[in-house]
Amino acid sequence: MHVQWNAATDAAEIVNYSAGDARGLTLHAEVLNIDGSSRWEKSAAVESAEDSTVSPFQLEYPSGLTPVHFIRLTLARGAEIVSRNFYLRGLQENDFHAIRELPAAKVEASTKAVRSGTRWMLTTELHNASSAPALMVRVKVVRAKSGDRILPVLYDDNYVALMPGERRTIRADLSHADTRGETPQVVVEGFNLAK
Repeated sequence: MHVQWNAATDAAEIVNYSAGDARGLTLHAEVLNIDGSSRWEKSAAVESAEDSTVSPFQLEYPSGLTPVHFIRLTLARGAEIVSRNFYLRGLQENDFHAIRELPAAKVEASTKAVRSGTRWMLTTELHNASSAPALMVRVKVVRAKSGDRILPVLYDDNYVALMPGERRTIRADLSHADTRGETPQVVVEGFNLAK
């Protein structure tokens, strides 16, 4: 089950590939300026049949949009997020130069690491404490002493966008054997994060 923007038709779409018939879904679409301010949004109740694509509505672009702006789509079932997606869009096709002027964002992170038998579960709380959007934010699990990246790690999300003030929780699951005897810790990186 996947939510996406069809750039050719400007439709918000739900793609259901072998996920069974899904009822009680809500699709929420939002267009935000480069400063993170919401300029347009719309929601719709949706049902999604297995092996189908549903286009509940078209996105709209009001006047006053910045040269580069964002599209954020969220598909939910009650409080549960089923799928989300985030896009950059330019007023001129394929012109994203304005993104270079995005101010540095400060993302605060706190991680709780719990070992259970042969597995580690790391829960990282991210908070954009700045007035600028934070783009391409990702968490990376490393060994605490050496700083070497630990692989493989299963993340429930990564490469997220956080608008000013927003929070996101990311969970990571890994094998204790892959830590090579070190404690795992999380490093946060991103496109425009403050150093």
